[in-house]
Amino acid sequence: MTDWQVRTGSLADLDVVGPLWVAVHHRHAETMPQLAPYVSDDETWRVRRELYEQLLAKPDTQLLLAFAGEVAVGYGLAHVLTVDETWIPDTWETDSRIGEIESLSVLPEYRGSGLGSELLERLEQHLHAIGVKDLILGALPGNTDANKWLSRVDRKPYVIPAEADI
Repeated sequence: MTDWQVRTGSLADLDVVGPLWVAVHHRHAETMPQLAPYVSDDETWRVRRELYEQLLAKPDTQLLLAFAGEVAVGYGLAHVLTVDETWIPDTWETDSRIGEIESLSVLPEYRGSGLGSELLERLEQHLHAIGVKDLILGALPGNTDANKWLSRVDRKPYVIPAEADI
């Protein structure tokens, strides 16, 4: 048995998501310091919140929130794009709609508990239920823990940022 519960979220839950996104932002900075400077916590959440507001206005978006008691300990957000809105069609054959796991966050003390796997599985089930067969899922290459986990759950992340001072 787990000590967390997962429920579907909505636009009204974004204040709960904020600290969880900031934890992701901190993880990005920790695992990819060469990409500094990073924006402030307030700025990252301001920009990310705007994105989530746009995505949650779309009909097929799903936000999942995980709680241990009253404390939010993780979340995941998936949405659907037409493939023409992506960089995919010049290289791969896909259906006309493609799902994206936009965000997946589990607080450090809950990593390894199965929560990330449950969030990912439920987001993928949602996408499958609405007829989406293809998926975009990204992780920074410096986030070795996330990439090892994705490998264990048989997912291959695609984000490989290049950095240069020009």
